[in-house]
Amino acid sequence: MRWLLVLLAAAGMIGLGFSSKNSAAANSKKITELTGSYAPVAVLELFTSEGCSSCPAAEKLLPELAKIDDNIITLSFHVDYWNKLGWTDIFSNPDYSERQKDYSTQMKLESIYTPQLVVNGEYELVGSNRSEAEAAIKKVLKENTKVKLRITNVKLIDNKLHFSVQSDGNFNKANILAVLIEKEISVDIKAGENHGIRLPHTNVVRTLDMQTAVAKNDFELKIPAELSLSNCQLIVYTQQKNDLKITGAALYNPN
Repeated sequence: MRWLLVLLAAAGMIGLGFSSKNSAAANSKKITELTGSYAPVAVLELFTSEGCSSCPAAEKLLPELAKIDDNIITLSFHVDYWNKLGWTDIFSNPDYSERQKDYSTQMKLESIYTPQLVVNGEYELVGSNRSEAEAAIKKVLKENTKVKLRITNVKLIDNKLHFSVQSDGNFNKANILAVLIEKEISVDIKAGENHGIRLPHTNVVRTLDMQTAVAKNDFELKIPAELSLSNCQLIVYTQQKNDLKITGAALYNPN
């Protein structure tokens, strides 16, 4: 059922428990830099829910799309508006539903729905549509990014990840987002449209913070108590305020 009812940089990371290698997907592929600019990147944001019977196909496709190119990063945002329909998605967050609504407003859509895939904040499509997703990815990977971010002073204090992000390039009128994702997890669905299935998830957004981009931003991300550092990744990225276009992204794996 299609229910109607969205991140920059190549940087270095130091400190507690994080690899110094940049990677652009769950398999630790590296984002390369081009002379005079920064490498193209495709950030795929999937808006999904465990309560939606159309979403498992999209969640299955997402990691397959990540294998197309080294410079693809995938994120799963679990929305909360399905929770009242028989199954509460423990990964859902009203902030993610609001993010999807912001995309809908920017793109002048009549409504929001799941599964929806947004590519670099520029293109939206049904999340299970492989051909449309590949076409959008091909388009955004033809453009170089505008900003380089450097992550420093990474510390783990009282189950919170503290770090700074220093920005170079054209980051005026942009936000910086920092996301902690859970790489892999499966959930037994016991009610709702997906009742009786075990649903695997990849790159589930667990914590997100957004700030106005300046030369140096300081972040503090809470790590969910049940989340192991060995199964998480940190992503920082910038997004233009006026049109929500994502201008680059980098992903980091824990040791």
